[in-house]
Amino acid sequence: LEGVEAELWSTPSCGHTAGGIAARSTPSTPGRQDTCVMPVTLEAIDITLIALYFVGMAAVGIIFWARGGGDGGGQDEAESFFLAGRSMRWPAVGLSLFVSNVGSEHLLGLAGSASATGVACAYFEWSAALHLLLLGWLFAPVYLRCGIATLPEYLGRRYGPRLRRWLSLISLVLYLLTKLSVSIYSAATVLTSVVGWPRWIAAAGLVGLTACYTAVGGLAAVIVTDVAQSVVMLVGAVTMTAVGFGRVGGMSGLRSEPPPSLTSEEWSRFFHIYKPPDDPSFPTLGMLLGQHVAGVWYWCLDQAIVQRVLSTRTVHHAKASCLLAGFLKITPMFLMAYPGIIARKLFDAELYPANGIATPNQAFPLLLQHTLPPGLLGLNLAAAVAACMSSLDSVFTAAASLFCLDLYRGWLRPAASPHEVVRVGQAFCALLAVLTLLWLPIIDVLSDQIFLYKEAVMAYLAPPIVSVYLLGVLWRRANATGAAASFAVGYTLGFGRMAGEVWCKLHPPRPGSAADALFVRLHFLYAGLLLCLACLATHAAVSWAAQGADGGEGRAVDETLLAKCSCGGEGGRRAAPAPKDPAPTEWLPASLPDETHHAGGKAGDEPRGVELGGVGGGGGGRAAAAAAPQAAQGAGDCETEGDLRIRGRHGSRSSRVNDGLAVALVAVIVGLVAGFM
Repeated sequence: LEGVEAELWSTPSCGHTAGGIAARSTPSTPGRQDTCVMPVTLEAIDITLIALYFVGMAAVGIIFWARGGGDGGGQDEAESFFLAGRSMRWPAVGLSLFVSNVGSEHLLGLAGSASATGVACAYFEWSAALHLLLLGWLFAPVYLRCGIATLPEYLGRRYGPRLRRWLSLISLVLYLLTKLSVSIYSAATVLTSVVGWPRWIAAAGLVGLTACYTAVGGLAAVIVTDVAQSVVMLVGAVTMTAVGFGRVGGMSGLRSEPPPSLTSEEWSRFFHIYKPPDDPSFPTLGMLLGQHVAGVWYWCLDQAIVQRVLSTRTVHHAKASCLLAGFLKITPMFLMAYPGIIARKLFDAELYPANGIATPNQAFPLLLQHTLPPGLLGLNLAAAVAACMSSLDSVFTAAASLFCLDLYRGWLRPAASPHEVVRVGQAFCALLAVLTLLWLPIIDVLSDQIFLYKEAVMAYLAPPIVSVYLLGVLWRRANATGAAASFAVGYTLGFGRMAGEVWCKLHPPRPGSAADALFVRLHFLYAGLLLCLACLATHAAVSWAAQGADGGEGRAVDETLLAKCSCGGEGGRRAAPAPKDPAPTEWLPASLPDETHHAGGKAGDEPRGVELGGVGGGGGGRAAAAAAPQAAQGAGDCETEGDLRIRGRHGSRSSRVNDGLAVALVAVIVGLVAGFM
């Protein structure tokens, strides 16, 4: 891969090279000048806007570090760092959910995919709104009632500590291969192409700054910066889309004449979602069947996303934040995919040269360079950086939580103090930044469209996680033996498929051979669906054959979790009965997060927050777990603190509003898909 690395991380120059932009000046629209991708000289106003953005992000980290500098340690320090004190409201969480997903890979990747295939990639964005509703209405009530701090903690209670450690390790690998590396690759590509910064310096600077303010500020700093970054990103995307439509004469001008490399029929299909089942990029059948596997993992079962929901005050705030993010997910189609089609119209010869290699990932940088005046260029560069950093900080906080709470204190050093855990999390952010930079040269091998690379990796590695969570929540007979078998089968097949695809890209197999059929012609969406079905079948079959193998522990926890899930989560319901035997892990909370700070009452009954792993002594978690059934029994028919958090204030009215908006969101998504089909 030495040649790939040298090409990827060298500063691009004018002239045709493998993977570069051809030095072509033949205009595809009248009056257009040569559009070779050469760095532009930033004006003073552009530099000022970018500098103000970086100063603002650094200031947030310093402010939150200063505010937390006086903490004397203890449980509140860990909970504040990893879960923002479980006090966030729905507007901030909803915006954070949106920008945590819409990173620089969307600005670069959606534009690149749209320049190659049209608006078909928008289905990924619109289906995310449905997955967010699944998070808010099915999974979030379970997570909040359990008072968990990380998603592997749920598996620890449901199946035992072994599955918890496995999922934490696998999630860290997924973060490295997809979210971190893709975001850095995209932002570094933009900065290198537009302003000429060396890729390594651009990538290292973005990773370093994000890791710093994440490490010193924790989740609260991340969510606050996400709110500001969402505004910068949306304003930048709107301005570039408006300028782009102005250059091509509006929607009618965009659709009127096809680019030189496309026929009129091909160009008309760019504005429709439907693609035939054998389409190499976005087959509609594959998106309808296979895309939801990776989507459910990404939105409902991934710590980087769900951690924001875990920080909300009540389940009503969680649902409202999912609704806000769901409605915002409608916009990338118009603000990020359509600019890619505009780039294809304006810069067809540069993106798809007649005698060269297509470079769709350059669509967004070309738009920045050749359509935006000074001021707007700086704003959109700041938006690209904001998109990158909003994704990075989400993954850094999630990865630090998984490593510290599930692996370090849950396995390697159970007696670690909260202060020590926070420091380890900060050091782990730095280590993860270095590993991310080392993986970047591999991305170009897998796909020339960064958006497809990310979706493909998730399709290969998400099915086992989807299997163990879905069956764990919905099927009482699912046990740890079946979950372990599902993990073993799923990741053997998933990593095998990914390795085979890389090998076949480097050494193309003979057409018609088995390797060609399995690793080249079988689309990743179909492969992901088959992998998920194999994991579900393995999990169900082994669980059915191994009844009683868990020794009763998993079933005791299972009964409690299923009872909490079936309560409906709305006001007036009784608390689920406590299990006779505590969970097979010492990570049970002493009390579920309460609502006393804004719901009134019960202010001094129990310590607020979650005992993450027995803070303040090696046996604290076990003692709390043993005391929980007694507390629940003494409360009689009264609601637990977890029920108060689920119900919140004005529960029935909030529930009706959320349910009505959820129905409206589903109707909007169905209407959009049908209209663009």
